Amino acid sequence: MRVVLLASVLLTACATTPSPAASHVVRSHSPALSSPATDPGRTTQPRPLVWHAGARLPRPVSEVGVAALDGQVHVLGGYVDGHAGSTTHLVLDTRSGRWHTAAPLPTPLDHVGAVALAGRLWAVGGYGSRSGGTDGLWSWDAGSDRWTAHAPLPSRRGAGVAVALAGRLHYVGGRSAGRDVAEHDVYDPTTDRWTVAAPVPVARDHAAGAVVGGLLYVVAGRPGELRSLEVFDPSTGTWTTGPSLPHGRSSLAGAALDGRFLVLGGEDAGERDVTADAQAYDPARRTWAALPPLPVPLQGIGAAVVDGRVYVPGGGPAAGGRRQSDALLVLG
Repeated sequence: MRVVLLASVLLTACATTPSPAASHVVRSHSPALSSPATDPGRTTQPRPLVWHAGARLPRPVSEVGVAALDGQVHVLGGYVDGHAGSTTHLVLDTRSGRWHTAAPLPTPLDHVGAVALAGRLWAVGGYGSRSGGTDGLWSWDAGSDRWTAHAPLPSRRGAGVAVALAGRLHYVGGRSAGRDVAEHDVYDPTTDRWTVAAPVPVARDHAAGAVVGGLLYVVAGRPGELRSLEVFDPSTGTWTTGPSLPHGRSSLAGAALDGRFLVLGGEDAGERDVTADAQAYDPARRTWAALPPLPVPLQGIGAAVVDGRVYVPGGGPAAGGRRQSDALLVLG
């Protein structure tokens, strides 16, 4: 895939008008933010990471669901033109670097969870036309370009953490009927059934999550700007607590890369400011390390990983949902 190196002028990338690119890049050697624990099994340093600019999205979006399936990055729902709830379904072919549209979501949504599982793309929960969130679960098939409805969530909620883990879809936390919840529901695509798993220790919405080494990591979120890191082990069905994020924030993106849990961007300071901060958690050392900051502060973002690169499409350059970006940021 052809990418263009980010210029310093990309600080204006959250506008919808494209800006020229130059050769400036940001590199990281991931300095630790806390004292490393003894880890004789880890002898190599993480590779340096650099931000690039990818092809701009066909339209500016934020508060989207993002997932990778078969080398393509899918962007679902979100805010468009300052309005909540859309049926957006944008697809990036990471090999050609080109965007196209696919079958729209069955209903307008934002804050929807997106997961690739069992050869299909899944959309779960989110906020829609009904207040308090939706209980919808749909899957998309690339061959037919159609969405199919499945067994609904046990409760209506949005802004939860959705991941694929051990052949199942996990949906953790979120906000339902005006309150943050700790619910943890697990969907089995082979039986089309939901089961209830151990709730996350701290109720939250707008958190970040990812699966690293067969464990589910959930960090940050609201209410306020949480710092706590929670780790779920499917083999025991239990949660443990890890080292807290250096500073709390919400509406951020999470991704797994090179055996680490990456957290990117988000809102802080009482949901008034947007941050470009990025960190990586190393489970072996139990430490957080700084990554190159996003070229522009963004919130309401998701992330997907393809071939060792993290794709962050769209997002909000200001707190709330009044502004959206059409930028594609690529870390790798």
